[in-house]
Amino acid sequence: MGDELITPSSEATSTWTPKRPLAAGVLLWFQLLALAIGLAQLVVGDRDTTNPAITVVALTWLVLSATMVRVLPSLRRRVWLRCALDTLALLVFAAGLAASTGGVKSPLLTLLLLPLTAASISLGRGMYFVVALLAVGTSFALGTITPGIVVASSGFVVFLISALAPKIIATTAIALLMEQMHGAERQIEDLRSVDPMTGLLNRRAFEEVFAREHRKAERTTHPYSLIAINVANTGEANESAGREGGNKLIAAVGGAISRSIRNTDSAARYDGDEFIVLLIEADAVRAAAISQRIRSNVYAGTISVGNRLVRANIYLGMACYPKDRRDSTDVLILAEQRMRHDRELHKTTATP
Repeated sequence: MGDELITPSSEATSTWTPKRPLAAGVLLWFQLLALAIGLAQLVVGDRDTTNPAITVVALTWLVLSATMVRVLPSLRRRVWLRCALDTLALLVFAAGLAASTGGVKSPLLTLLLLPLTAASISLGRGMYFVVALLAVGTSFALGTITPGIVVASSGFVVFLISALAPKIIATTAIALLMEQMHGAERQIEDLRSVDPMTGLLNRRAFEEVFAREHRKAERTTHPYSLIAINVANTGEANESAGREGGNKLIAAVGGAISRSIRNTDSAARYDGDEFIVLLIEADAVRAAAISQRIRSNVYAGTISVGNRLVRANIYLGMACYPKDRRDSTDVLILAEQRMRHDRELHKTTATP
């Protein structure tokens, strides 16, 4: 079992997760723009330089692709996949329209800017570079079907660089800017989710995690346990060194909790000097062992308050799903009740 607490920031940095529902809407506008250009080319384009059949195929492909990813439930729910398929559809459409209007010499080769921009907005830096490589490969393929073009010649390479480099440079800048923007959003979200004093989750973030894990437990029938914790002697620390003393004690308890739980568990500063711990797939036996570890790690540490060392004391209460209760609110209430019972029991035994 690991000792590291997974906080929202550590989870968020593993993958780049842009605002893809917004990006999917932007891609729809890109597709509508591409359709308008394709229809205009079909209706008023120069018949001597246009292959209407290829244009119709490209338009049909784009309409079917845009409809499919928004109608099929399996694709509608997976927004990243929708964005990837929309980007691919734009790339194929741009290639088809260029092929129907002169190949690599077509003025509509500039439509490759649409899939490149779509990828930079919706897919992240890594996938953007994949799309950029596909755009370069598409241009080479168009060169092979364009009369008078020798793709192995230096002249074609220079032409291709001059045609694609501005588009790739501009959209690369967009991709990097989007990544920085979403990194800033992640940091802001982390600040909203983490208690600054302890580095644990705050109450709002914990309630979101708890609701999600309870629904998962209901589906899988796996158990989980809650441990409610109250710091016993913050009042004593406050009297000795003011509010700073109590804050030190709370921070020390938070650190001991994070060292005591597994990396699959979640812990939060719930309210003032109270903490809550969610133990994923932990039955009563495992929860009791982790509870004891928390108590031992808290008691083993001391902090300097004023001119003396203070050792934290805590009260614990534990409840298990589904053994004790089946409703999430009832599980939480029972853990808090047992924590208060532990507090009253210690107060009673401490009374002469």
